[in-house]
Amino acid sequence: MAEKIVNQEMEKLHHILIVDDNKLNLIGLKTILNPIPVKVDMAESGSAALTMAGSNRYSLVLLDVQMPEMDGFETLIRLRMIPQHEFTPVILHSAVYTEDQFKIKGIQTSAVDFIPKPFNPDVLKAKVRVFLNLEENRAKMESLIEELKIKNELLNLEIQKGIQVAKELEVARSEAEKASEYKSQLLVNMSHEIRTPVNSILGFADLITNPSISQQEKEKYLRYVSTSSHNLLFLIDEILEQSRLEAGELKINIAPADLKDLCAELWDYFENIKQQTGKDNISLNLEIRSSSQKVLINTDRQRLRQVLSNLLNNAFKYTHSGQISFGFLIKDSELEFFVKDSGIGISPDDITRIFNRFKRAENHSEARTSGTGLGLSISKNLVELLGGRIWVESELDKGSVFRFTLPLTPVTKLHETTFQSQEAEFTDSLKWPGKTLLVAEDERLNFLLMQEILKPTGINILWATTGREAIQKVTDHREIDLVLMDIRMPDIDGYQATQMIRSIRPSLPLIILTAYAVDAEKNRRLIEVSNEFITKPINRIDLLRKMSLYLNIERG
Repeated sequence: MAEKIVNQEMEKLHHILIVDDNKLNLIGLKTILNPIPVKVDMAESGSAALTMAGSNRYSLVLLDVQMPEMDGFETLIRLRMIPQHEFTPVILHSAVYTEDQFKIKGIQTSAVDFIPKPFNPDVLKAKVRVFLNLEENRAKMESLIEELKIKNELLNLEIQKGIQVAKELEVARSEAEKASEYKSQLLVNMSHEIRTPVNSILGFADLITNPSISQQEKEKYLRYVSTSSHNLLFLIDEILEQSRLEAGELKINIAPADLKDLCAELWDYFENIKQQTGKDNISLNLEIRSSSQKVLINTDRQRLRQVLSNLLNNAFKYTHSGQISFGFLIKDSELEFFVKDSGIGISPDDITRIFNRFKRAENHSEARTSGTGLGLSISKNLVELLGGRIWVESELDKGSVFRFTLPLTPVTKLHETTFQSQEAEFTDSLKWPGKTLLVAEDERLNFLLMQEILKPTGINILWATTGREAIQKVTDHREIDLVLMDIRMPDIDGYQATQMIRSIRPSLPLIILTAYAVDAEKNRRLIEVSNEFITKPINRIDLLRKMSLYLNIERG
């Protein structure tokens, strides 16, 4: 009976095939993927992979390019000839063939992504999760289309019973085709959008290692790496929550934001992009008509940055020489942002539809550029969620000006002071030399990060790498004042360990660390068994604030 249950659970798991002629690489890849609930098959050659693909239905294939006898490109072409793998997402990887020409060849042979070795484990896992999610949606879509085909056959047999039935079928078919097209476009968009912050992270991280740059430059590049890392996480969340965007349920987080600082950050970022893409003949100008040192308003800085980045990306895409200007004006009760270029312009016909999903300029000989056509549609949604409106003024061969407004909600003087100094003042006041913390975390790097974050507080830290060890330490060390519990733990997971700790010491404060940022049901369960929960990646200030709730008071 137990074996039958295990087999049923395995059938529900996504099935992944990893292909590499190096057995150590296969083991390494499988180890990276261990945290993801998937069933993994391994093949050491292209022919072995094709044989396994003929007998199994895989949700994702990780395929090495450099292999003897049959390389990754040829293997991928033959894989597409197997009916059940005609649309299976395939990620190519290589330590040698990393130039653009091979990446282009990979895309031309229908790969959805090309990852250079050595892998960044977190990026690889994030991409695998995204593609598995999309593949699951594709399978559901195929099921829906198959169901519609069956209905079509039944309705064709009974067409004489009423024309209305035929009309309803046509509507259903049209919606299914639109959904299928949207799925394909979303897959392309995901690959494109994730590359932007990844490129920034890798580029600035490489610059930091240059011994010739100053400490001030290193600090600036570290800020860029941090910003791009948050942008990458945001993009992954955005892809996973695409349905929420379509339903108008995307979350907006309003907080104080310095517009001058944001615009300066974007100018610096796109100046580097301009040099990297060989567009030095374009002048990038930042125009801000404000004499004050800072322009602070209450808005969602991340969403605002995304809108401006989309518009600037478009400007560089369609401008081959001349200049691009961006900035904002303060007009009565609102802010007006603008991005102006001297590019190819937009025809009157396209202007009326330019903010539609997947719409790009088509009436110009130079308008056939790369892209998914989602940027302007997403920007329009975000601007409206922030309480503004967006429009474009353009003329063919004379350039375009994209403008959008946001409500002008200034930060109060009191709020501004708090905004600028609260982090330093708060963290300096936290001293817990007589307290003991138990950190239950199986990942060593995560524990070392926690040590560094908490070092200034002077707190004594105990470490448990499994759920069972965490329970034992709580039993043996009565001096423990607080527990930080990771959910994904070996042997006994964090959820079960928390329940057992509660039975041993009911009043011991316990904070859950979880990656279930978008799973409302799991978060509800975590709240029930813990005092607090914090989503990963951990925000340092949020962690310290929640710890202070339980460590800055005396307990009997």
